[in-house]
Amino acid sequence: MTCVAARSLLHGCVSVEEGADGWLWPLRFSASQLRALGSVRAWHPGLYRAMARTTAGICLEFVTDASQMSLELAPDGEPPATRAVLDYVPKRPGEPAPSSHDGIAVEVDGGPADLLPLTRQRSTVDFWVQGRQESADGAVQLPGLGRTHQVRVWLPCLRGCQIRALRGNGTLIEPVAARRQLLVLGDSIAQGFVCDDPSRSWPVLLARELGLDVVNQGLGGQVFQPGSLFGLKAGVDVACIVVALGANYRYEPCDARRVMRDVQLYLDELSRLWPDVLCLVADPLWHDEGRWPSHPRSCWREVPRLIATQVARHGQMRHVEGSRLIDHRSSLMADGFEHPNAEGSRQIARRLSLVFATQRTDEPSRRRRAAALMKDAPRRCLPLAQMIQRSLATIELAERGCVVARTPDGIQTIWADDAQLGRDALAMVVDAPLAVLLEPCLVRDAGLVAGLTDVAPFHLCSYERTRALTPPRGLEVRPLDESHLPKVLAGYAHPEYTSEAALRALLGEGRILGGFADGVLTGFIGEHPCGSLGMLEVFVPFRRRGWARALLCAKINEQLAKGWVPWAEVYPDNAASLALVRSLGLRVLPANETCYVSRLS
Repeated sequence: MTCVAARSLLHGCVSVEEGADGWLWPLRFSASQLRALGSVRAWHPGLYRAMARTTAGICLEFVTDASQMSLELAPDGEPPATRAVLDYVPKRPGEPAPSSHDGIAVEVDGGPADLLPLTRQRSTVDFWVQGRQESADGAVQLPGLGRTHQVRVWLPCLRGCQIRALRGNGTLIEPVAARRQLLVLGDSIAQGFVCDDPSRSWPVLLARELGLDVVNQGLGGQVFQPGSLFGLKAGVDVACIVVALGANYRYEPCDARRVMRDVQLYLDELSRLWPDVLCLVADPLWHDEGRWPSHPRSCWREVPRLIATQVARHGQMRHVEGSRLIDHRSSLMADGFEHPNAEGSRQIARRLSLVFATQRTDEPSRRRRAAALMKDAPRRCLPLAQMIQRSLATIELAERGCVVARTPDGIQTIWADDAQLGRDALAMVVDAPLAVLLEPCLVRDAGLVAGLTDVAPFHLCSYERTRALTPPRGLEVRPLDESHLPKVLAGYAHPEYTSEAALRALLGEGRILGGFADGVLTGFIGEHPCGSLGMLEVFVPFRRRGWARALLCAKINEQLAKGWVPWAEVYPDNAASLALVRSLGLRVLPANETCYVSRLS
């Protein structure tokens, strides 16, 4: 039998309060913060004092060869305000009434957590330590003779507790070294209302995704409270920060000027403490206003604007639209209107993780990762692969299963063979009014999540040979310069696809070719900012004389000479262009694989 002090295994703990006989309360706030939360500067000091003693985000983490363990733990009583929230959560079949919607969660080797119920008296919490393979085999590990496991024991998120010692029937209980930390500053949603399991709150899930420990300072009922961060810095090693406050302004009368002042002072204080640490500041999540209307004298509708204005003052901070962090569905809310359930918490964590993915790595690193992902991507991803090869687009997201790029004209291109990741990327990364989807399964989500409801399918046409084409004889094609801008502007049938400045730039770079008959311009062909062949126009007097073929051949050969794969987008109703590209040997993919999506004007 091995026994260690629980104190030595704590993660996510900022301070401790000593009790009698070796017992202690692990706390996620410093002593100075606790005084501030209970002061007259707080909106609800009594509420904050009670909520601050809960152990949300605190765990014991260790390595052991034991098969059975026992933790000395004494839970505190449930704060009265907690039950006021939980009473709105519908009772599930077979669930005790009233349910605590909380517990002690035990994770082994990163696997799914086992949730252990809370008891009201000081006692020991017993649990088995088995890996997933051992559980599947039905094998029981003999004390001290099995392999070691890494274990996390998550303490309750909706109440506090005392702990003392951890015992195991093996020979080893060793602490896991502390990681750098994700600091979360939030309200009841960040604290864990109502995910039912302390290992499933979005701060815990996000920290796991980022490879960090978490310091969860989510506090039921909290708002932006200047002065509440004093005394925190000495007890933490912060790698990144998420601020998720503002939802509670809707419950009471509040003045926008006072809220603006408090937001400004709070973010200024945060910026002084960690001036170089990436900080995401999310405004309030979606809530069902019809189910629980806001106070008529609340300024809650102005809060997102107030937050965004203050975030813009700090270079290390990024504003996140909270309304995009969770789908607008009551089924994701435990109470049906505001507090996310476990599924909603997972969605928030995934989407914040995507935002961090766009901010924590530099663009060259994302570009290299995207290029590697494109090697095994389907043929319809050729546009993305070529944008990367030609350095035509900024890579905004490059994760296994999803790539998002943005060209200089603001159009975003997205591919995702992971439907869930693609949906999350549409919610958090895709913000352009016009986008290209290279994944047909995303069309419905583009409308539901990003509001891109107008769908325009196109055929992806690509010339995949290395041999240059033979153009028609006797037809002169050469690059145009800026002196031809008036004729190009007048002759282009779709000026809405570009701008005068963009055309001038293309002409200046020699990327528009023109046909000439006895010195007269017969037509032209160019390329779009994404690199696709386009802008093919032949003036009326010169049609049906081979000029379209000559221009396209010349542009394809020009790109082949640079080591590129020429490609084009052709709409299904453009029969003449489809016939032309097929006659030149371009591969034409079905139009149900790729499309433009946009917002209806």
